[in-house]
Amino acid sequence: MSHFDSRLDRILAQGRFLKCLLQVRPKILVCCTYELLPIASFFKSILGYRLVYDVQENYRANLDLNPALSDPARVRASKLIEKAEAVGGIDLFLLAEKCYRKEMPDKRPFLILENKFQGEISPSKPLNFQGKKEFRFCISGTITPAFGTIDAIQWFREILKSYPESRLEIIGHCPVESLWVELTQYDKEIPQLTLFIDRNPVSHDVLIAALEQADFALLPYRNHPAIAGKMPTKLFECAALGIPVLISANPIWEQFLSDFDGGTSMDFLNPSKAADQLRDALDQTYFTTLPPKSILWTTETPHLQQAFQNLFS
Repeated sequence: MSHFDSRLDRILAQGRFLKCLLQVRPKILVCCTYELLPIASFFKSILGYRLVYDVQENYRANLDLNPALSDPARVRASKLIEKAEAVGGIDLFLLAEKCYRKEMPDKRPFLILENKFQGEISPSKPLNFQGKKEFRFCISGTITPAFGTIDAIQWFREILKSYPESRLEIIGHCPVESLWVELTQYDKEIPQLTLFIDRNPVSHDVLIAALEQADFALLPYRNHPAIAGKMPTKLFECAALGIPVLISANPIWEQFLSDFDGGTSMDFLNPSKAADQLRDALDQTYFTTLPPKSILWTTETPHLQQAFQNLFS
């Protein structure tokens, strides 16, 4: 697909997929979206491949994160996803999050493959910000209302009262029209805010480059059931790159960061306490030990290779 907002292109993608399937005749087919599962399931017995469903998201739960959907549209979409994912013949489910085991217990057999960092851990010394008066904050990745972007801007406005030379960069894919308009307005109002958003996904290399320039990465996610159990990719990335993160309170994330002092939690919904909470964060020392190798994608690779070998046997 090249036009993700086009209903026609989604329909035409089915034909393109089928044509590719008949030409390639794979031994293993990895399906990365529920939209192509019905065709993949139907032709499995005809072409004789093994079928793997790469479950990158809990798509039905994610519908609750989209403010643009009406309740009837949300119900229709949920039923469509449920029907597509219920097809038979799936030999293996790849789950991108540990929490999907409980959220989608019907998806078996499964292998958990978390979105870990594709690179190496950058050697870093313990990091301390005492005496520093200006800071670079960064929000990167998918920019949506549920990810707390507006909350972080209000938080940042309070920070500017105590640290007026600080800057906030927001960079990434912004698919929600209303949020795009709101962020553009904030960009005009706040000189210390740098906005680089696009309707299409932004290159991962560009996102990483922005993170590497930051003193702190911000993860101001709302406490929503569709988010709370996940491990955001940025946690693995920042851990490997040696960038402290300021996160919304979440026991899973806090436990992950505590092993190497990779960050601390903030109450982004309470801007009046922003300066005091940041001062507490500045009193801490980060990356007192190196993060474990388990944050790297290389630790997942052998499991995937073994799973594919098993499919051939």
